[in-house]
Amino acid sequence: MRYPMAVQTESRIIDSLVEQISDYGDTRIEILKLSAVEKASELISIASVRAAIYLIASGTILFLAIAIALFLGEWLGRYSYGFFIVSIAFVLTGLLVYVWRDNWIRDPVARLVITKALR
Repeated sequence: MRYPMAVQTESRIIDSLVEQISDYGDTRIEILKLSAVEKASELISIASVRAAIYLIASGTILFLAIAIALFLGEWLGRYSYGFFIVSIAFVLTGLLVYVWRDNWIRDPVARLVITKALR
């Protein structure tokens, strides 16, 4: 008679253990989901702030370039010369950025994403 009672006790212990393991797995999955959402939201917020800063900087550079082009054009006697000189400066800057794109753009962005993802 004692044997069936011991089997029932062991069965309850095993059922309890299985339930606890299942709860642990569910909790662990929920933690991973929340962690992924947190990291994604942080990356999106950083990207949004940087995009706003770049937009403001681009507008400032545009108006500054127009002002410089008009100034040079007036100084050289033809406005088209000023815009031509400023255009050449932009082309040279674009080539410089293209040549150094890995060091100036790709690597810092990759480091940022990796740092935020692994934190």
